[in-house]
Amino acid sequence: MKTLILLRHAKSEDPSLIKNDFKRNLKNRGINDIHLIAQEFAKLNLIPNVVLCSSANRTKETLAEFQSEIKSDYNVSYLEDLYHATASTILEIIQSNESVGDTIMVVGHNFGISVLANYLGTEACEELPTSGLVVFQFSNSIKAGEGKRKYFLTPKSI
Repeated sequence: MKTLILLRHAKSEDPSLIKNDFKRNLKNRGINDIHLIAQEFAKLNLIPNVVLCSSANRTKETLAEFQSEIKSDYNVSYLEDLYHATASTILEIIQSNESVGDTIMVVGHNFGISVLANYLGTEACEELPTSGLVVFQFSNSIKAGEGKRKYFLTPKSI
């Protein structure tokens, strides 16, 4: 059994002409929201073997806030290839890391992360809002159309 956790970064600063998109930071609302999600996630008793995280500031900050809330450190790989990656690129990265363990978490960006959530499941999945988290289970390996959605957490649903 394989478990895949997809987490969209928390609410960040608005795009700006003077600040590089890659360097945008979280807003206070985003910090509060990701703490709510982490509190709910902790109740699921899922521990990722590895976290694959975009190397953009807002995804790194999201993961740091998430980890501080659940008081746990994960084995993290920061990957520039996850920055605004397409669904197919994210899936390739996940599949190349499947041997690391049975539970993988990805922290990324829209639209790729939401498109992937729809692509993976046996049923449609809503678009992930900022701080949105979805958990899929797969019988053997992580493949498109074979995931069973187990949990869907958003700040508004908590």
